[in-house]
Amino acid sequence: VTASSTTRVVSFNTLAQVYCQSKYFPWAPKAVTSWKNRFTALCDYLDATKFDIAALQEVDNFNTQWLPYAKKNKYGSHYVQRTQATNAKKDGSCVLWRDAAYELVSTRALEYNALADAIPVSEDAEGAEGTEADPAKRYIRDCVANLTLLRQKSDGAEVLVACTHIYWDPACADVKLAQTKMLLEVAEQFRAERQELTKKKVHFICAGDFNSMPTSEVYQALARNLRSVSQGCEPAYTNVTPSFTECIDYIFVSSDVNVVNVQEQPSRDSLGEGLPNASHPSDHLPVIADIQFMSAP
Repeated sequence: VTASSTTRVVSFNTLAQVYCQSKYFPWAPKAVTSWKNRFTALCDYLDATKFDIAALQEVDNFNTQWLPYAKKNKYGSHYVQRTQATNAKKDGSCVLWRDAAYELVSTRALEYNALADAIPVSEDAEGAEGTEADPAKRYIRDCVANLTLLRQKSDGAEVLVACTHIYWDPACADVKLAQTKMLLEVAEQFRAERQELTKKKVHFICAGDFNSMPTSEVYQALARNLRSVSQGCEPAYTNVTPSFTECIDYIFVSSDVNVVNVQEQPSRDSLGEGLPNASHPSDHLPVIADIQFMSAP
């Protein structure tokens, strides 16, 4: 078995500016939450990770700011905006890659609202379509996944990168699990089709904000199919606020991916009252892993 050169993968919820309001983050000074300052800080923060592939969630202002940033820094990009069934969602999921190391093969956008189409209308809910009594409406959350297939320039290794932001509400564990299972199914189908076409292995990275702790069914579903870069020893937190400090962001990989290193999260004491702050421009911390793609000789 041979290993490819090391690739640094980052998963990071950047905190969309549309959600970065002082009523939600009263501990963060205006200088931290103002978009002009925060966008500059996010770019610097991301550059400092020295990523090869970045899976970003809660990305807004993509065309006006993130895309020019990517082009200027010689990063390729693929962006999938959230669907708009419930209201005008302004953010989405973005995959960035270093142009010098990777090239784009193909992409797909996955809309989890499609889960609602599979829910049969019960007799009790006749005429309730589109109302709260409609069981299908529970699955209309405008969450998406970004599937980006990349080829490593040095050796031709192909990797499917799935970047997603799963629904947030703790009362909707069933919705989160359904979204996660749909992602795994669609990604597996995408990989299988590509492998059938090229007769070559397609490695898999599944990264994102899963809004689910390591004890959750979502985590268990991911761990049944893939393995966490943290090998099951997840950090104590990736989302840090005074009211919620938990691990909900992950990078999972297929069995043909070797994990070389995972960066430790900073100590809780060093993060002050909560994030964002002057050193960390989002309420989330990035997950950063160095990996290699393994191939049979």
